[in-house]
Formats: sequence, structure tokens, C-alpha cells
Amino acid sequence: MTRKKTDFPVNFFPISIRYGIITALLMMFFTFISFLIFGSANRPVLIWMHLILLILMYFAVKAYRWKLKGYISFKQCYISGLFTGIFASLFFAVFVYINTQYIDRELIKNFVSVSEVAMNNYISGEELQRQKDILNQYSTPVFMGIRAAGELILISLFLPLLMSIFLKRERKTEEVVNNND
Repeated sequence: MTRKKTDFPVNFFPISIRYGIITALLMMFFTFISFLIFGSANRPVLIWMHLILLILMYFAVKAYRWKLKGYISFKQCYISGLFTGIFASLFFAVFVYINTQYIDRELIKNFVSVSEVAMNNYISGEELQRQKDILNQYSTPVFMGIRAAGELILISLFLPLLMSIFLKRERKTEEVVNNND
């Protein structure tokens, strides 16, 4: 049986899943330590978690590039980094749900109060009350998990673009021609 030629000669899923799990575990660890030291936060994904995501995406893409013998295209960089971020987002979203349901119950109250203060600056009257009702209705542990996954997936769409610019290392055309002979 002949193998179909694809843009991905080596499967990147095992690397992306492994680094996604490591990323999610690190974010879980630092969230829990932050909760123990500083108390409840006011948002499910703290800003410095984006840095953790970026660093582990970098290592995932480097591992994939090493598996490809040092050469990786922009597309391969982007896709492997994107899937690492998606897997990390999904694993971390489950943690956020468990965390807000059983451990950090104040997170939702803090999130609602900070959101209400922000809304007071921009809207008033009936519209403000309607928005507060909607916010209270959707402020559940499931919503916090979905919000965390959405935020991290959105960040995961853009971080691999930056990394791909610096990590891609494509073969020169002469090397490709010589290797095909």
C-alpha cells in the first residue's frame, strides 16, 4: 500500500496532545497556587497563562521540527502550534469547570461584579438591568469553562502565527530536488 503524499510527513497529533496536556497541567498548577496565595480571581484565564501557552507551543513546534529532521514549513508550524493550543484549551476548560464548581466558588461572583462595574461605565437604565440579568443567568461553572476555552482557542489562533515566522525552516529547492532522486 502506498502512502498518500501530504503536507505532514510525520503525524503531529501525539506531540500536540502531549504538549497540550503539559500546558494545561501547568496552567492548572499555577491557577491553584495563585488561588492559595492571592485568593479568588475575577476571571477564569489569568493573563500570564497566555505566556505559558506561548512557551509550551514553542517547545511543541520545536519538537515537531526536530522530528522532521530540522525542516518545517510555515503551515506545519502553524497547524502543530494551533492544535497544541486547542488541546490545552479543552483540557484547561474542564479544570475551570471543576475549579469553579467545587474549589473557587467566589470566582463567578468576582467575575460578575467586575463585569457589572465595566457595564456601568457604558450603559444605563433598562439596558443595564437587562444586561445584568443576562450576565447573572449565564454565570455558571459551565459558562466559565466555555469562556476559558474560547479565550484560549482565540489566542491559539494568533500565537502560532508569530511563532511560525521565526521557527519555520524550509529546505532550499536544490535540497528537495536532490533528496527526491
